[in-house]
Amino acid sequence: MNVQEFEKRAESIVEDELKNIKTMVKKIPDSGAKNEADQLGLSTIDKDIKSNPHAFNVLKNFVANMIIEQLKDKSDNINYENIIKDIISHIMTFCVGYKAAMIKP
Repeated sequence: MNVQEFEKRAESIVEDELKNIKTMVKKIPDSGAKNEADQLGLSTIDKDIKSNPHAFNVLKNFVANMIIEQLKDKSDNINYENIIKDIISHIMTFCVGYKAAMIKP
């Protein structure tokens, strides 16, 4: 991945990954695990976070700051694929935490 590909991917990573999480839930083969993901609300995560402007902005700002931190003080030999993988992992963690916090006992 070169700089231009990284920049293009970074611009849309939040929206893309919200959709990917929703798609991933649809493809879970284990019915129990799929039911748990549905109960957690991951099948609607893209709509839920986008409908909460504060949460959506927090996530986008978090990702933008993560990108800045990952690139700060780096040489020209940057592994952009690893940075993207790391960001995706953090987006998933944010989304699961957000949905878990929204569950009312």
